[in-house]
Amino acid sequence: MTDPRPRPQYGEYAPLPPAAPEGTSEEPSVESPAGPGAMLPPIMPDSSLNAQYQRGAAAGLTGHGTSTAAPERKYRLWDVFLTATLLLFGVVDIINTFGTVANLGPVLREGLAAQGMGDFTSDALASDAGGVANIVRVAALVLTIIFALLQIQRKRIAFWIPLIGASIAGIALMVAIFVAVLSDPGFIAYVESLQ
Repeated sequence: MTDPRPRPQYGEYAPLPPAAPEGTSEEPSVESPAGPGAMLPPIMPDSSLNAQYQRGAAAGLTGHGTSTAAPERKYRLWDVFLTATLLLFGVVDIINTFGTVANLGPVLREGLAAQGMGDFTSDALASDAGGVANIVRVAALVLTIIFALLQIQRKRIAFWIPLIGASIAGIALMVAIFVAVLSDPGFIAYVESLQ
């Protein structure tokens, strides 16, 4: 099967530009500057990138100037409920344990005595470590609430944010306890007595 047309040049058989608006004609008029009845060469479509862009714009394919709004996201009620519940647990936890963490010395003394690990004597260090842990926990809670609300407002899944905030608060509390216990001379004497 052969094509009777001559071999095309680059872009010669490109798609034709969109149809002209009503009332105009793309056909050359009979009255031309060369004179009536003069033979005009056939109109070849422009294959340059600009011409292709213009053809795409006329067809609405470029994305410029068109109002293709993204589909509206819906609130996920399960996510809003779960996020609010986790945030509420975080607030209740901070309120209930704030005083205990701020006064960490007696808690550590009772805990170490129950384990038979000697007396805890670094109450001042434990109070400082507990104060720093409380500051970090409250800051983590505030940032968690802010970021979770922003995610909910954007209609994105947000329940993972309180989980990360709780992890950060838990790590801060564990570091405070380790610093207080490992800096206590009574605990160090107990560890040395085991060797």
